[in-house]
Amino acid sequence: MSGMLRVIICILLLGFSGNLFAENEKLQQDRKLIKGTLANGLTYYIYPNDYPKGEAVYRLFIKSGSVYEEDSQQGLAHFLEHMAFNGTTHFPGDGIIRFLESKGASFGKDLNAHTSFNETVYKLQLPTGLAGIIDTTLTILADWAGGLLLDSMEVERERGVILSEWLSKQGPQYNAQQAFLMELLNDSRYSERLVIGDTAVIKYCPRQAIREYYRKWYRPDLMAVAVTGDVDAGQVEKMIRSKFAYLRSSSDSQAPVYSIPDYGKAMVKTVIHESLDKVELNMMQLLPAFPPVRNEKDYEAYLMRIFLNRLMKARLDQLSFQQPSYTKASVGLSEFLNVKGLLLASVELVPEKIDSGILAFSRNLERMYRYGFTSLEIDKEKIKYINQIRRKAAGKSPVSSTSYMNEIYADFYAGNAMVSAEEEYRLLQKYTGKVDSVALVGLLKQTIKPEHTHYLITAFDKVSGQLPSGKDLLQVFDQVRKSRLSPYHQQLDVPETLLPQEPLTGNVINREPIPEIDGQRIHLSNGAQIIFKRSPSDKNKISLTGFRKGGLYALDSTDYVSGLYAGSIVSLSGAGDFSREALSYYLAGNTASMRLLIDKTRSGIVGGCDFEDKETLFQLLYLKWMYPCVHAAVFEQARTEAIEKYLTANRTEEELYYRELGWLLQGKDYTNRELTDTILRNELIRERLLPVFDNCFGSASGYTFVIVGDCNFEDLEELVLMYIGGLPGKQVQTSYRYTGGTILKQQFVFEEAAGISPKAKVSLIFQDDTLYPDFRIFSLEGDLMKAIVRTKLLKKLREELGMVYSVSVSASATLHPAPLSRKTIAFVTAPEQVELLIRETFGQLQEMATNPACFEAELNDVKVNMIKEMKLEQQKNSFWSAFIRNSIFNNETDWNFVSDYENIINRMDAKQLAASIQRDFLDRNVIQSVLYPAEDKGLHTNK
Repeated sequence: MSGMLRVIICILLLGFSGNLFAENEKLQQDRKLIKGTLANGLTYYIYPNDYPKGEAVYRLFIKSGSVYEEDSQQGLAHFLEHMAFNGTTHFPGDGIIRFLESKGASFGKDLNAHTSFNETVYKLQLPTGLAGIIDTTLTILADWAGGLLLDSMEVERERGVILSEWLSKQGPQYNAQQAFLMELLNDSRYSERLVIGDTAVIKYCPRQAIREYYRKWYRPDLMAVAVTGDVDAGQVEKMIRSKFAYLRSSSDSQAPVYSIPDYGKAMVKTVIHESLDKVELNMMQLLPAFPPVRNEKDYEAYLMRIFLNRLMKARLDQLSFQQPSYTKASVGLSEFLNVKGLLLASVELVPEKIDSGILAFSRNLERMYRYGFTSLEIDKEKIKYINQIRRKAAGKSPVSSTSYMNEIYADFYAGNAMVSAEEEYRLLQKYTGKVDSVALVGLLKQTIKPEHTHYLITAFDKVSGQLPSGKDLLQVFDQVRKSRLSPYHQQLDVPETLLPQEPLTGNVINREPIPEIDGQRIHLSNGAQIIFKRSPSDKNKISLTGFRKGGLYALDSTDYVSGLYAGSIVSLSGAGDFSREALSYYLAGNTASMRLLIDKTRSGIVGGCDFEDKETLFQLLYLKWMYPCVHAAVFEQARTEAIEKYLTANRTEEELYYRELGWLLQGKDYTNRELTDTILRNELIRERLLPVFDNCFGSASGYTFVIVGDCNFEDLEELVLMYIGGLPGKQVQTSYRYTGGTILKQQFVFEEAAGISPKAKVSLIFQDDTLYPDFRIFSLEGDLMKAIVRTKLLKKLREELGMVYSVSVSASATLHPAPLSRKTIAFVTAPEQVELLIRETFGQLQEMATNPACFEAELNDVKVNMIKEMKLEQQKNSFWSAFIRNSIFNNETDWNFVSDYENIINRMDAKQLAASIQRDFLDRNVIQSVLYPAEDKGLHTNK
């Protein structure tokens, strides 16, 4: 197999040309990118791109963040970001949010921002077809850059919101993450400037202090404006020059660059809390910042890191199936805050096997560090990566505007040149040959410095007595480095062909067009049906999915546990003559992928490929369907790990609270009970896995396969008839044996002081088992309702009262295995504010139910957003695949739904929604869940 991979790599590299010695040649910028600088120092980027059509992505990048704050300003960089949405020169008050939402933007998804230590980024994503929208959007960016009003009343209101955000983050998990972050920041200035800041500053800072930070650090020479998407680049450039030229810098001095020192010595820190949910070891080494990729020599070093990371990940992923003493492991080189390099290795340990897990992980790392990688491993990763970039360079598949924006981000903040896919492929062809095990080991030897490595162990207190001391941990790694270790050896037998024999071809029984979606339905002789639709915009792609009613709920209760594990164990066991790893090597460089899944209410498949790999896609389906395996070793390891996970899990009072809440809502039965070690030993039965799998996939009869592809059906018909039509067609039993739990519909208060953080978590739950006859309309109404209710509650609870950071509103419904509708309003707040906010929530619901006019404006905005989203979704294969499957599953095959979507949405008025709010919230009994904080014993940290 190694030889075959090398032959393929050689073929791919035959076309390389160029001067091998021109390593300092500057990389050529992507010709489609327009990049410039205004006289005031502001940088701008424009990248025209028509996927998705009718949309553009905007960014205002600022090289400023919390690290530039003075002692009395801690938290003001983040505070200022909040204030950007509370009034600007052209949009006073909440004018920006109101305007953008009226144009189809959804706050959080299309309208957002973030602040970090040394960057602040404002983000917009909007349709481009509306008159004047690009001009106005750039006006908003210009206002953020230099036109914030910072109104004193708005400042006072926002204090509560930021304090609520601070509260929402608190808890042992957050504190453990902060300990990890502080270790990386290594007593630098960054460690004294955490982004959320000082709560005292947030509460009491004068408005003028925020204005001073704004004036000093929102400077044009520290800014960039970027636009990617379906725009006229020339017009956008003129607008940028016009709107941003007025900005002036408050200082001519260079902004300071703050560094983070390397570690001076090896050190171990342990963080313990009773409510942490796992035992984890992190090993970190700070490195000099990687140079920006501006010339070919930089690219060669960058490519070496790319392959090193891919190879280390692939090795550890493979070993994770052979290591019972730890569950997950990773290692990689990365950038950190664009000022440092970072080597980070992490492993999640099995609580009862901590010492053996650390030893196994350290040996696995040392083998890579000492010996590098086998030629088979390197060949596999090369062909995968070469093919990935080759396909990108061929331009057969559209690249999203957001992806291009990420490359622009890397240009501005990290200095990496943005090159075309064709140029990247040329560079890859030129330098891939230099990547070998010797070069990779050389890079690792230059990088790995055990004496400058810090170790952080996080764990729950029940295992604290089993954790190694710092001295013992360092000694383990030191002894492994000095020990004799054999190189990694991989024995792999890869068959030459996927299938042992060609299947018998099926026949087409009949065809019928589905003109409403420009598709067709094909019935096959084995009882399967194919729905085919030509791809709307995903060029060169084929999506192949499918389902049949049944799944876990169609199994006998005695097979339920085996059913939960059947899909994963069969997948890990390989298929036919292929082990899982052998199949991975066979498919190296091929885009085809196929998974067979067993869900609660249906079984199904999910796959896809590029057009040229279509036969492999269909062969994979046939292979995994017809030749499933359950290897004894894989089964025993899976069951052992499941039992160990149960026996060693740290079940917090909070976790137990939510488990009890789930049973309260829908009853307790064999489908949602806790899987104890006894149940796993008695009911996870190896001999039942293949019969369960066969129950879901032994026959294609009743299956619906959905193909969405950039081709005609005639291009695939022969493959469909052979590999889908050739599947068995026997009759199977798919009706549900489990028909749903007992739905709680009465008023109920479920409260407990068991939370692991100082905040109260509130959920107001409304559920019923009666749905509209028209399920699509019922679901669509729920989507409208949840968006409107959330908007109104955010305005009241967040913007006016300042007592929450966010509000979650969900609306879900299902027909299977029995009708169920559930709507939930949830938020996090200070414990003393719970009762007030629940009253205010019901007050808002009452107002909406009795006064539809109060949310007319919000309803119109939500409609615009949903119509915009539908237009964008229709450009994706994944949308059509899911829409077709769900329509057939729910027996709602009015195919005009998509084409009539805008009319359906617009017919729903405020009066109808008010009646629905009355019915679904006020006329239904509420299940009120409040998790109050328990006594917090705090983190225990040892060095």
